Amino acid sequence: MTDPFAVSVEVAELADAGIEEFRRGAPQAAHDLFERAARAAEPHPELAGQHLQILVNLATAAAHLGDHPAAIATLRRTLDAPGADPALRPAILLNLSQSLLETGAYDEAEAVLAECHALATAALPHPGAPGPDAATGPAAPATAATAPLAGPGDQDIPAGDPLAAAAGSPPWPGPAATAAGPYGIPGTGPAAPDPADPDPADPPSDAAELLMACLVALSTVAIQREDWPRAEQLTAEALEVVTRIRPDLVGRPLMNVAALALATGRYEPAEDFAEAALAACEAGREPAGAASVRLMLAQLYTATGRAEQAEPLLHAALAHTGPAGLTVETAVGWEQLGLLAALRGELDEAQTLYDRARTLLRQAGATPTEAALAVRRAEVAHLAGRPAEAEELLTHAADTFAALGLGLRRAQTHLAHAALLEQGGDPGQLARALDLAVPAALAIDAVRYGLAAGRQRDRWRRNVAEPAVQLVFRLAARAGEALLVAHLIEVQCATTPILRENAVPRPDGPGPLGSYLDEPPPHAHAFAVAPPPRLLLTPDGDGEGDGEVALADRIALAEQRYGLPVRDTRTVPSW
Repeated sequence: MTDPFAVSVEVAELADAGIEEFRRGAPQAAHDLFERAARAAEPHPELAGQHLQILVNLATAAAHLGDHPAAIATLRRTLDAPGADPALRPAILLNLSQSLLETGAYDEAEAVLAECHALATAALPHPGAPGPDAATGPAAPATAATAPLAGPGDQDIPAGDPLAAAAGSPPWPGPAATAAGPYGIPGTGPAAPDPADPDPADPPSDAAELLMACLVALSTVAIQREDWPRAEQLTAEALEVVTRIRPDLVGRPLMNVAALALATGRYEPAEDFAEAALAACEAGREPAGAASVRLMLAQLYTATGRAEQAEPLLHAALAHTGPAGLTVETAVGWEQLGLLAALRGELDEAQTLYDRARTLLRQAGATPTEAALAVRRAEVAHLAGRPAEAEELLTHAADTFAALGLGLRRAQTHLAHAALLEQGGDPGQLARALDLAVPAALAIDAVRYGLAAGRQRDRWRRNVAEPAVQLVFRLAARAGEALLVAHLIEVQCATTPILRENAVPRPDGPGPLGSYLDEPPPHAHAFAVAPPPRLLLTPDGDGEGDGEVALADRIALAEQRYGLPVRDTRTVPSW
């Protein structure tokens, strides 16, 4: 009969070796060692606690290698295991949320984070006050929350690197940098303080750090779900809390500030905050975070016509993400290099890079990012004279975004589809292009009314909505749709938003990111607005709402297709 004590020693040695491999930059070797440790501990009930902690690290290594389905399955197993240490649950939930987010399981990710947030808040000495004043417990290690192994040696296995798993990415156009680093093993998050450095006078508690990481992760979910008002509130709150509790980790929430600005068409502040995030990650010795920011900056440079500045950043990012085993980030780097190749007309090179990226994303189960890549692949297929393949890819991408509840991304995919049909030069396809483009442009334009501040709405209009509307006008003119052009002009002239009922500026509390994004303070002008009213073309004689409304069918189609409010229920006459 095997001596459990001897097995425990063997498991601890394997775990230590796995952590060392991970720190050395060999995640696959670390995964294999954790897998051996887990198999050795599993048959022994008296080693259940040790086994569960090994499973957490095994899941972390799997997620780091891009195998998010395996990570999710393993983490769920640890949550449901009898006798699991309740102290580990918040960190496990946080790690689970990140893999769920990568696979597009947004509802479940948000529910998991809500539970993690509640547990972390309850564990604070003064609930609701996650700052240093609330921290009375011992300082958490800079790279992880830990729990001691049962058995000899008192070895510690990290149970979660909360903040390293909690930053996110702009959701459009195309895949973008996501949080770098695994979620339960040290080595890719912020480096531990130098032993010679004095300890902070008032270090944060484990619960405070978990709460801080939850806020960053929740803001990531809101950005990915295109819930801009909530994303703005959570991102501002996360930045404030991290700055107060762990200023050395401020690069992560700054990434989300930049991601939010980029996703909403505010390119200048996006660049400023991305550069600040890069500087913070480099100062905090976070190479994985720095690589993610470089990917974001490269995307921004490409979107603003500076491809020559984007390419060096991509190569610098890939120099870290490849050897470190950051699968999704490596795929994103290849995708962006493929886009640059396509812009140069090097279609074969672009196809090769896109195929390499797709292979990694499919292995990772990164459904939203793979769908965005499908749009890029469709563009290359179209330019290479493969219209049937392009059609199939675009349909797949739009259907995927619809299934994920990402209406804005679906609208942008339809707009890209319409643009390719226009480029095809087939007059017979103009009607189909219009059917795709008009509802999509109406939905994209209406997104600005959900933004908090007037300048934010103006930047969305200029940088995101206007190119969409211009495409619609161009298609309508080419198709000879004079009445549609006239109605579009009337609707565009009548798009003054309406102040929402009972809308008052908030007098206190963390406001939107106005002060960070060169906006006036939120109380100055951040009134909530509703979408514009519907434009009546003919009188409503009997008050039954039977007057003709401009673009009524296309507005209804946009709201049905994309799940976004396009026009207010109120009406305004055109005369």
